[in-house]
Amino acid sequence: MIGRIKIFYVIEGISMTSVRLKHFITTPIFYANGPPHIGHLYTALLADVLNRWKLLKDGDVNLNNSLFTTGTDEHGLKIQQTATTAGCDPQRYCDDISDKFKDLFRAFGIQPNDFIRTTETRHKEVVRHVWKELDKRGLIQRGKHEGWYSTVDECFYTNDEVKKLDGQTSTVSKITGSVVEWVQEENYVFPLFKYLGAVRNWLSNCDVIRPKVYFPEALQQASVERGLSLSRDRKRVTWGIAVPNDESQTIYVWFDALVNYLTVSGVFSNKKRSTWPPTCQIVGKDILKFHAVIWPAFLIALDLPLPKRIFVHSHWLVDGVKMSKSVGNVVDPFTASKSLSEEGLRYFLLRQGTPQNDANFTMLKAVSVINTDLINNVGNLLQRSTVEKLNPSQTYPAFHLDSFRNNLLELGEPLIESISCLTEVYEEQFDELMIYKALELLMDVMRQANGFFQFYEPWKELDVSSLLYICYEVLRICGILLQPVVPHYADHLLNRLVRDKRKRTRYFGTPLGERSSPFMNRIVCIANEL
Repeated sequence: MIGRIKIFYVIEGISMTSVRLKHFITTPIFYANGPPHIGHLYTALLADVLNRWKLLKDGDVNLNNSLFTTGTDEHGLKIQQTATTAGCDPQRYCDDISDKFKDLFRAFGIQPNDFIRTTETRHKEVVRHVWKELDKRGLIQRGKHEGWYSTVDECFYTNDEVKKLDGQTSTVSKITGSVVEWVQEENYVFPLFKYLGAVRNWLSNCDVIRPKVYFPEALQQASVERGLSLSRDRKRVTWGIAVPNDESQTIYVWFDALVNYLTVSGVFSNKKRSTWPPTCQIVGKDILKFHAVIWPAFLIALDLPLPKRIFVHSHWLVDGVKMSKSVGNVVDPFTASKSLSEEGLRYFLLRQGTPQNDANFTMLKAVSVINTDLINNVGNLLQRSTVEKLNPSQTYPAFHLDSFRNNLLELGEPLIESISCLTEVYEEQFDELMIYKALELLMDVMRQANGFFQFYEPWKELDVSSLLYICYEVLRICGILLQPVVPHYADHLLNRLVRDKRKRTRYFGTPLGERSSPFMNRIVCIANEL
């Protein structure tokens, strides 16, 4: 076990497998029928964290070889109706909502390379191009289409996907609970059923769906034989892109929305940058069908490679109840961050978000998690171990093997074993976007380090160099691992340990950073002003 100590002498940053791969990460574009809530924030955070993680692992990766995109979906009947109710022009309404999403991303440190809006000219051109390409291949036919349509969900449902409410005349979607109506229209149809076999083969053989708990649902959706309506009567839906060469029809909003990934990739433009296919597409479970069935069917029809991975996440409840405007429990991230801070809320959502199960947001829980992990666990050890009383020279201390063996072996050896193994197991969880599991592993090591520090009572020892060295190494490695999750908090931690950022991996005897007030203070205000 003593041999494990040498890891502290050979670590250069973090020992990870560095693979230089082009990556293309997407969020769904967010529907602009209302301001963002914590569910939108969580989706965007997953993509941002994955992008930051890739860059951390790749080191000096060329940013031009990576792409992280998000944006707003701005067409459709629902937005048309919402804007009318608000008494404003749909474009102006979308401008306002889109700006709110941009403000959200800036406030919470989310850094996409591209923010796409479906009302942009560049996107409309690609939508028309894709439509014409499918039409040229004989895959778009005009005819009568009928089915159960939800204005809220902007999609048709089959008879098996709807139900009548007991004692009521309304029919609703079994999937979302949204009210549906029977619609018969003359529009354009895509033969989705022709591609379902290929889609099922892709789903089954390419290990594309994560977490795997969502695979059966994706496969089931790919087994429902159906055609797909690609347009709506323009008398009914005026806010959208008109079908090429037929001004009487508006292109279906989901066709319009899914094409955004082609727009930002540059596949059908003259830009020098062309990145395809996406390496990871992050979606909520409510839109799995569109991304795991309809989207790949379009790509197969266009002879384009399919996404490498679709990562699906569950929803956020609030005090155990689904968020709803009618219930009045929608959590505004800007309001929540006034008490929790932006980095605090960012951490809580990633720490508590469980992609395979709905997660629960409460202010009391958020305060507890942030205080316990970031203030008590990490911040406490940083503050206590860097005080001048223990480290008068304010330099990164040296490690003395003999002193360690004689004085610190009992708890020091298990701690070294834990921190030595952390990067590998942390990486395994992070690569699968099981962020909450990775953070639990990290916080376990931090709790172990706090116990180590407290047990040996360094304020009573004459030679604390080896003890502080071990504590600083734990903090340094955990700080690096926390960078994708809470970048500003992690930067504050690392700046305290090593003054010069260029020397974060060559630190022996280097000065500590300047002592400053804690980056994040304990949260004492838990006013429920959401």
